Amino acid sequence: MTTRTRSPIYLSIAATIMMAALAVPAAAQTSCPQFAPGCFRGVFQGQDAHDTLAPDATSVVIRTTATGVGTRLGRFSLNREITGNLLDFSAAGSADWVAADGDSIHTTVVGQAEPSDLPGGFLKVTETHTITDGTGRFTEAQGSFTVELFHKLEASSVAGGVETHDIFGSFHGTLTFRAARR
Repeated sequence: MTTRTRSPIYLSIAATIMMAALAVPAAAQTSCPQFAPGCFRGVFQGQDAHDTLAPDATSVVIRTTATGVGTRLGRFSLNREITGNLLDFSAAGSADWVAADGDSIHTTVVGQAEPSDLPGGFLKVTETHTITDGTGRFTEAQGSFTVELFHKLEASSVAGGVETHDIFGSFHGTLTFRAARR
């Protein structure tokens, strides 16, 4: 029988990340009280992946996979692909938010990154997601929401020319939809 133990530092880091991910931003508390009609908010964690960068790179394509829980979605997965400008830290792309039952919300993304004051070396990425389409109960969905994402600067792994970075974040905004016709 093998016994595994984790260093107290790893537990502290994990606890800090989870507390930050579960904290609801102040803007979400005022713009989205409880379960008000149209309220859309939640938290997620996962990884960003990108090809290893050349020293003179000016842009990067980042692919995000994450899971979380949110109002209207319940448990969900997030698949996001953005192109980031390494000169001004802006980004644009698209994302798919997929509920556990397969119904999904499609968004366009524009964002801006800046250094974070969180310990451990993170970028804070603030994005606006505009809903463009949906499937299932999200057919004809409308709205927009703000995503606050924290991207760990140190790679969690590098393999086959691809770097992965741990991420966590939250979102808040509005979502209106009409149930799909049957």
